Amino acid sequence: MITAGDLLIAPACMPDPRFHKSVMLLSHDNSEGSFALCLNRPLNRQVYEILDSRLDLTTNLNMTLYWGGPVNPQTIWMLHDSGWRCEHTISVNDQWSMTSHISMFNHLANGDYPAYFRVFSGYAAWSLGQLEMELEGRGGWRPESSWLIAREVSPEWALEQDESDLWTQAVELSAKQAVGQWM
Repeated sequence: MITAGDLLIAPACMPDPRFHKSVMLLSHDNSEGSFALCLNRPLNRQVYEILDSRLDLTTNLNMTLYWGGPVNPQTIWMLHDSGWRCEHTISVNDQWSMTSHISMFNHLANGDYPAYFRVFSGYAAWSLGQLEMELEGRGGWRPESSWLIAREVSPEWALEQDESDLWTQAVELSAKQAVGQWM
């Protein structure tokens, strides 16, 4: 069973090329389905480039924008540590929170930053039971080409990794956790 705050790690042989070697943080898995953001796909854009001039921000938010997933790329999400909150912040678990509201940009522009965060365009979503089916190797999926899981990673661990090394680090963490369960 997976829970919010776990990583979904796409193996190199993932059949969906959009997720090749992706590291996804599962933010919700409930009766409506599952929702995740991809942590290791920087876009060739900065956050300030997506902001509407009507915000009247006094500073450039010169930070990388990440591809969150293929669903609704016009939506913007900030995944961050739970030590920071603003209007409309929702909790993922004790360590992680996420925000998707214009007020987060005002906070960032005023220097009010979470300790650990990334800003994403779009997200990944699965209908009710779809992710579990993929993980179990049913419905056209094989267990060897489905998601690996790393449990309960901290924002510090996940977001301080260089995105080019995150996939390798996440695979190693998943392997250590799997072996630790058997011993």
